[in-house]
Amino acid sequence: MTTRPYDIILFGATGFTGRLVAARLAEKQSPEGFRFAIAGRSIEKLEQLRQQIGDMEMGCIRADSGDLQSLEAMTAQATILINTAGPFNWYGESVVKACITTGTHYLDITGEPAFVHQVYSRYHQEAQQVGVCLVNCCGFDSIPADLATWLTARSLPRESPKTVRTFLRTNATFSGGTWTTAIHAIYRRTVHREERLSSGPRHPDTPRLDLKIHFSRLVDRWAIPMPVVDPHIVKRSARQLPDDYGEAFAYGQFFTLSSFWKVVRLIVPIAAVFILVRFAATRNWLFNRFRPGTGPSAETRSKSRFEVRAIGQAGKLQMETIVSGGDPGYDETAKMLTEAAFTMRDRLAAHRLISGVRTPVEALGMDLVDRLRKEGIRIETHPHGQ
Repeated sequence: MTTRPYDIILFGATGFTGRLVAARLAEKQSPEGFRFAIAGRSIEKLEQLRQQIGDMEMGCIRADSGDLQSLEAMTAQATILINTAGPFNWYGESVVKACITTGTHYLDITGEPAFVHQVYSRYHQEAQQVGVCLVNCCGFDSIPADLATWLTARSLPRESPKTVRTFLRTNATFSGGTWTTAIHAIYRRTVHREERLSSGPRHPDTPRLDLKIHFSRLVDRWAIPMPVVDPHIVKRSARQLPDDYGEAFAYGQFFTLSSFWKVVRLIVPIAAVFILVRFAATRNWLFNRFRPGTGPSAETRSKSRFEVRAIGQAGKLQMETIVSGGDPGYDETAKMLTEAAFTMRDRLAAHRLISGVRTPVEALGMDLVDRLRKEGIRIETHPHGQ
């Protein structure tokens, strides 16, 4: 694989998040010492992006998710393929297939539970057989929750039943691509009920968590259960790494707000969206509310912050991990994704990269934690309340 022309290819480079990732790859090219290219459907847009970034040595490759041959021609040129072209339920599977066919390692930023389940159920064994590592959810979905829960769980006694709850607070806004992906994911969840994912077998000593809206004294804020991809990733990490999580492990994830009135203002529009996505006309109207390729300005992103607190309990012992940083959905996602790719490259060079469909914790572990800390993302574990 060292004979391939590029260490990393970024597919979906001209999208809103893709452009941020491309700029960060160009910035890190010299200190990290790697060769990379950007890829997408339009050579013209790729050339424009290359000129905007000012890196004329950056390769440009045309590839279309609807053309498997073009995808295989692209992935055959890379050791690692980064995919930011969503919605992944629409466009993602063909890229995964191409990576397996050409023996190319893969990372993406999907937040779509159905796609994550599909990739694992269909391609885990095949990826193991061909020696390829595929890692979904390498952005804000789901690196903070996955890392924070893992660090908290392993700080608690293994033999004790344990619970970990993560609490998110943020003031960030979203892009048109994220909106499109979210509407499509809600539609699939509402209509295709058979796609709702199982948590796997439950140990008889596993504590039970009430996933409901409540005021949490752990964080002194209102907590709303989050029907997102993170719990699926976290629970898969727990099943694959029982030495770190224990056999009896329960997990819940919540978005937090400071007042009940803010809770009402949030859940009423969400409930309306769950109704509107059922009908073609209103669903199309929702899709057109925010167009893909648009997103918050650099000034808006500079004011955005996030904090994920994972609070774990085993008996009377409580431990906590805090992961926090700047704009979660875009600037910090670009940072997390690129550092995940560099970690994958490092582990591959050291013959420590495991094959199969893996979570960020499974594939990248403490090496990724160390890299993110060096890049300014706060990651701290300590007894809760200290």
